[in-house]
Amino acid sequence: MDIEEYLRQKRELEAKKEMLEAKEKVVDHEKERFKKEQRAKIYAEHGVTPKHTASEHQEFEPHHTYRPPSSGPGMWNTLLLFLILILLVVTYLLPRFGEPQIRELIQQESEKNNVNTEEEENNEIVEEVEKEPIEEEEEELIVPQGPIFTMSVKDNEEGLFDDDGKIDGEILVLNIQSGLKYYEDFTLTISNKETDPIVCKLDRKVEIDTDFDGTSDIEDNDVDRFKIELDPKSSKSINSDVVPGTVERGIYEGTGYIRTTYETRCYYCEDVDCNKIDESAESIEEAFFRVSINKDAFLNNSTS
Repeated sequence: MDIEEYLRQKRELEAKKEMLEAKEKVVDHEKERFKKEQRAKIYAEHGVTPKHTASEHQEFEPHHTYRPPSSGPGMWNTLLLFLILILLVVTYLLPRFGEPQIRELIQQESEKNNVNTEEEENNEIVEEVEKEPIEEEEEELIVPQGPIFTMSVKDNEEGLFDDDGKIDGEILVLNIQSGLKYYEDFTLTISNKETDPIVCKLDRKVEIDTDFDGTSDIEDNDVDRFKIELDPKSSKSINSDVVPGTVERGIYEGTGYIRTTYETRCYYCEDVDCNKIDESAESIEEAFFRVSINKDAFLNNSTS
């Protein structure tokens, strides 16, 4: 039910109530008047003088009979009908006041609620933004790039080791019957691709599986095993190393599966003689190879 319908029904109820109250007043007044007329008529017919109460007027009453004129019930009915018509006119013909004001108040209240809701949402957003930690923009650190170079390792007779440490897809197998039983017939080569001189340092890591079970039994690390200087656009080779050589931990008995890794770190020279280098600009490359030394001899000794 909308506001207009509600107000209309309310006015109709109020009008009916007023009509009923007016009708009751008129009926009560008519009854009282009729009683008085009948009482006076009876008194007049019997020649009785009515007694007056203390609240009635003390007036002179003539002794002869007097009958007041009676207007009859028609006049009062006409008056009652006239009052009903007036109430109907007031109810339906007069303009209805208050509805525009009520509508305006409802609209204002709705707008106020919307404004309050928007303000609360804005306050919540502001609080969330204030609670969020301000992340400081991290400055990107520019790391200087080291020199460009390449390195490789090859067997002096069979050729280059590939990226998997093999030659032609096979692990190099060595049978050394006498001597120290080291592998020494290989060459490392480092090539400088820059137009400036560089210095390179080589670290070596040796892993030995002495019983060929797939698990490393001996490990040996040697930092800065070699240091070389290279002129612009030049190469240098190292063929003086032996594998496994002398290991600091464990005992090498001349048999085993050996993996050898060389990690090379190169830097720019800061002076003509390369006595000082720029260690902030570093480049790293590595190469490795795998060899099997005296596997058959180990297996024969194990079965005998």
